[in-house]
Amino acid sequence: MICIGCTKPVKSLYIVYSNNHIQLTECPHCHGIVDKYVEIDNILLFIDLLLLKPGAYRHMVFNSLEETLSKYDDWKSLDFRHQSLSETLEQTYCNIKNWILKFDTINRLWILLLTFEIYLKWMTEESKYYTYQNSRYSSFQLDTIIDKINSWSALNQYLYFAVYSIIDLTFFHNLTQYCIIKWYNWGENIRFAKYAISYTILLSYGAKIFPVLMLIWPYDDSTSSTSIIKWVANLYLIESLKVVTNLPYRAILKVFIFVTILKTVCVKPIMILLLTKGDSVQLKSYLYSEMLLMFLPIFGNY
Repeated sequence: MICIGCTKPVKSLYIVYSNNHIQLTECPHCHGIVDKYVEIDNILLFIDLLLLKPGAYRHMVFNSLEETLSKYDDWKSLDFRHQSLSETLEQTYCNIKNWILKFDTINRLWILLLTFEIYLKWMTEESKYYTYQNSRYSSFQLDTIIDKINSWSALNQYLYFAVYSIIDLTFFHNLTQYCIIKWYNWGENIRFAKYAISYTILLSYGAKIFPVLMLIWPYDDSTSSTSIIKWVANLYLIESLKVVTNLPYRAILKVFIFVTILKTVCVKPIMILLLTKGDSVQLKSYLYSEMLLMFLPIFGNY
């Protein structure tokens, strides 16, 4: 636990008296309240997260997360040599049950984020295709992924973008986590350092709620709107990682650019490989069309 003002470690956030009243702890370093968000309503906390208030992020990532995770045991390793089959199964069941309870809130938020990400992915792919159809390159007969996907049922289309989003988020999330911890040795004195980075990425993606507005009010240029939302989400991510890790912007940008480039190079080809089932001719055709669609918004008017 830390003071959300000076980020120094503290022993407790508040003191509970016999009449169940609590008193917020004063920081021995900066002499301010250690964590004012303990008594603040969740709606106000959510607003402060959207406003990128450093104290709100530090409360959620360090204090609230540690308080929640500390209530549950760590994953216990299995000893196949000294455990019977029934004991192994029972231990596995207890581990899974404990993990579900331990990360219940985080998992719910990831599922909510995933629903927005699927919608954005779907809308982005269709927007790129419509941009191509309305450009001067439309005379070229491209074999695009979206053509194949549009021939599927709505359920299969949704499943495709769900798998795409899961791979994309998993890749970005784990690689960002790895780079910050390994490159800069961050979190050596933080108990849940790995989970802190994960939670920061999750909270920063609060900007993903903005596409809901696009469902309520129609936009004439959905491509521009989607691009703006993506840039806003990226800025949220960079700023939130800066607040939580206290690393310089140069380091955060280095990690972000590296992970983004690697994700772009790897994730879409993986999806194409799965889609073509290893057919080299179809694979090359889809890769070529995706490269053209990627750069079309930049060079389409030239």
